[in-house]
Amino acid sequence: MNYIVIFYVIIAVLGVYLMYSAWKMKKTGEINTAMASSEEVRKCRNKAGFIARIYKPTLVFGLVSLAFGVFSFANYMVLHLSRTFEICGMLVFLIVCFWFSKELRARKAEYF
Repeated sequence: MNYIVIFYVIIAVLGVYLMYSAWKMKKTGEINTAMASSEEVRKCRNKAGFIARIYKPTLVFGLVSLAFGVFSFANYMVLHLSRTFEICGMLVFLIVCFWFSKELRARKAEYF
């Protein structure tokens, strides 16, 4: 087994964790430490507003991470599609990753 397969599994698990974190934040009203440190959470001026604004970007990043991890794993193990598929998938994942990072920084600046 190649190490890249482990990378794909980790990305898929990240996606599941992000979606669970978003759901749990919305349900409990508490900010997950994956989004902000405990020190930042104490400084938050509006927890509900932050959670409402970061919920959808977290779900999108989680879904893209899960999809990328699962499809890339399947491609490596079973499908054996072209290298273009891998590159396009990685580009989409990276674009969404950078977008989520930008959204998280913007929401932190707005609410902390």
